[in-house]
Amino acid sequence: MKKLLSLALALLMVAGLVPYALAGETTPVRWVSLGGGMPENYDSWKAKVDAYTTEKLGVTLDAEVLSWGAYGDRRNAIINGGEYFDIIFTDGGSYAADISKGVLLDIKPLLDKVPELKAVVPASFWDAITVDGKIYAVPTLKDSALAHFFVFDPVMLKDLEIDVSGVKTLADLDPIFKKMKEGGIESPFKLAKGGAYHMLDVYDGGGIGVPVMGVRYDDPERKVVSVFETDEIRANLELLHKWYNEGIINADAATLAEAGSELPFYVAQGWAGAWTYTKADGVVTGTTVPFIGPISSAGTIMGSMNGVYAGTRNPEKVMEFLQLVNTDTKLRDMICYGEEGVNFEYVDGLVQQNVEKPWPWARYTQGNHAILTPTTANPDLFDGIAWVNDNAVPSVLMGFNLDRSKIEDELTQIKAVYEKYLSELITGTADPAEIVPAMMDELKSVGFDTVMAELQSQIDAFFAK
Repeated sequence: MKKLLSLALALLMVAGLVPYALAGETTPVRWVSLGGGMPENYDSWKAKVDAYTTEKLGVTLDAEVLSWGAYGDRRNAIINGGEYFDIIFTDGGSYAADISKGVLLDIKPLLDKVPELKAVVPASFWDAITVDGKIYAVPTLKDSALAHFFVFDPVMLKDLEIDVSGVKTLADLDPIFKKMKEGGIESPFKLAKGGAYHMLDVYDGGGIGVPVMGVRYDDPERKVVSVFETDEIRANLELLHKWYNEGIINADAATLAEAGSELPFYVAQGWAGAWTYTKADGVVTGTTVPFIGPISSAGTIMGSMNGVYAGTRNPEKVMEFLQLVNTDTKLRDMICYGEEGVNFEYVDGLVQQNVEKPWPWARYTQGNHAILTPTTANPDLFDGIAWVNDNAVPSVLMGFNLDRSKIEDELTQIKAVYEKYLSELITGTADPAEIVPAMMDELKSVGFDTVMAELQSQIDAFFAK
């Protein structure tokens, strides 16, 4: 009798005539992602998410939100230690390595089983992340082009009578930082060990995965250059070192895991209006000035993806869950904004976030932004995203993706060398006149010139077609 009942329930579930919850079976899905660490109210939030996803799919969610500072080490420990997961955040810096290590599943054969997910992601996105005819992740639908902004605390600007109109480059910030310093701000440009990496994004690496070489996005000749030896980047590195010596950049930048929040100034990727400051009398929108972009490339599409583990126990169910994340507004809001009644409330059709209970899971890592309910602080969310996407200048390498098969060993060693120098290099801690030649000597000893020649050769061949 029990077997007959189970069979009947299973058939009804397939037909969509009975909630999954009544079948009494659920599939746990473990998702490893990124943000400000685990939420304080994780258990109560999870209970509400699980109730919803169980009814919809027969799935429960186990999320691990890694903190910015611990992300790299913890992610490597999960992958190298063989810990089980179902979904993991990946991007242009880790995607190729994840594939080469056999970490990610080719989901292309499964896409026809999740037609809503396949359709909601533009075909150009699937094409951009295809490697050797295979697809290993689901791209996040968001600002699919790259745009960096200088973001200022508007109250600070008013109090110190600082005018930021006309600011376009890092060099333009020099007098502003001096005035901020004179106004009592200890470190106007506070950096963590990731440094001012934003300045490197005008170079398209074409799939290299490490920003040591590439083609400037607007170079019609598509010439591969050694990024840190260009006049443009060397000048910026010298400026960072000057600011470090003047105390404009914090002394512990090279070792600081996280710069913190509510900074008087920072550089951020996104769109105008995306950043807010919490003040005594409410939330105010940051004053933003465009810095870089918007630029579109395969790399910008690869900026946020979610890969499925090659060893996942139930790939079909995991793909169904990712389909729900990208097509269901209620679930999308729960993942993005947290627990209703704790982290946010719905007010007049918008999300009002609780500034005293911020939700730490980074929105850009999750899923489709177009189905999110906009916030009261940023009701024009979709207008901002549309501006970035509609005004993007395509990289001259658009459509190209490096075949890494001949140079995988060299790329692995190049990445290791770059990471060795990274923190001191782009936080201004070290003198670029000393650290750049030292890094380049070591890069060349592990095959830098070979990779550079191979990249140029493949680019030339691709665009000669």
